[in-house]
Amino acid sequence: MTQRQPRRTHRPAEPNSAPMDLDALDRWLQRAQPEGKIHNVSMLDGYVTAIVVGPVSIPPDEWFVDLLGNKGRIASARGRTLTAIEAIIQRHNAIGDALATTPQTYAPIFQRADDGTVFAEPWCLGFLTAMHLRWAAWKPLRDPARSEFRLTMPILFHCIDAGDEPLNTAEHTSRDADPALREIYHAIPIVVPVIREF
Repeated sequence: MTQRQPRRTHRPAEPNSAPMDLDALDRWLQRAQPEGKIHNVSMLDGYVTAIVVGPVSIPPDEWFVDLLGNKGRIASARGRTLTAIEAIIQRHNAIGDALATTPQTYAPIFQRADDGTVFAEPWCLGFLTAMHLRWAAWKPLRDPARSEFRLTMPILFHCIDAGDEPLNTAEHTSRDADPALREIYHAIPIVVPVIREF
């Protein structure tokens, strides 16, 4: 069996200003809304992870526009927008490389409060947003009737529908039904490499 190679997204041809770290990218994303769908680095990380591990390859020109609106048009990006796109590409490629070579080191970027409390919802909502680009292709992993649903359940558990209810109604009816479910985000770094292989 051959090892699956990561799908790499290439950097734009023209270099620009100094590289943008994740903190600067987080600030840029917050300023870029409401045009874009992603509002912080945690959501971005979930979105990009779904692009990397998803069941079908999606052209960067398509998912960048979905992600950032008109700011995601790679061919016309300039200045800080181009620098932000380069930072997103760098994170995309880092996720792909880690999952291809050392999947045990993969770590999602979750939001954390000052006291260390983890908020997995933004990451999971970013992942779900990218799933919608190829919703039909994700069906085996989002159908509660299939055993493979256990792979996306820790992610979908944290996603809220328009009625403010968890999407994963097959497993529970309330986030407070089982205190252990509040810790289910710990499974996300484990299931992501398995989703990729699936």
